[in-house]
Amino acid sequence: MTLPSFRIDAGGLLQHVSRVAYRNEPLHFGCNGVNRYDAPKRDFGVLYLGRDLATALMESIFHQHRWLADATRLVMQQEIQRRMVRAVGVLEALCLADLTATGVMAGVFGLNLEQLVARDYAYTQQVSTQVHAMRKNGIPLFDGVLYPSRNNYPAQNVALFDRAGKKVKVIADIDLVEHVDWPRFVTDYRIAVASDLGLTHQIR
Repeated sequence: MTLPSFRIDAGGLLQHVSRVAYRNEPLHFGCNGVNRYDAPKRDFGVLYLGRDLATALMESIFHQHRWLADATRLVMQQEIQRRMVRAVGVLEALCLADLTATGVMAGVFGLNLEQLVARDYAYTQQVSTQVHAMRKNGIPLFDGVLYPSRNNYPAQNVALFDRAGKKVKVIADIDLVEHVDWPRFVTDYRIAVASDLGLTHQIR
């Protein structure tokens, strides 16, 4: 089975949740080997991006929240104030290995769903390494991978390799509370925002 690709054309927009301390800084492609599609040998960097705000938030601020155990989905106001959304514009078309396509994880990589979403990242980091190494006539085939969101399924995430860094650019750094989609996220995901003085916003 051939590994299918997913194209994001120039002019597309992706989103990355970061801390306000990094405002106006270059995009950071991490290579510490601790995230799902990082390089286990730390020989290339990866930037994680969401195709929408809700997925970007669920894979960052809320990725360790115990949604089943906690009746109130609580986040502190101070945490929200420390966060911003980096609107990342696609300058040149991105070619991603589509790990969400039917049959790919089993047919190409021999993985099942449990391995794909496990907290042990050994399986997915191996996939990232394999995709990064794929070439045709010496030219890399993929700029990164498109993969299913563990925390906001069936939405999709992008793990972008650092060699594609010149194909993307920060268009704007937006304080999270100023993002046009933040109120909808709070409502749809029943988020409670609290400060030291008590609850400031809650949707049930």
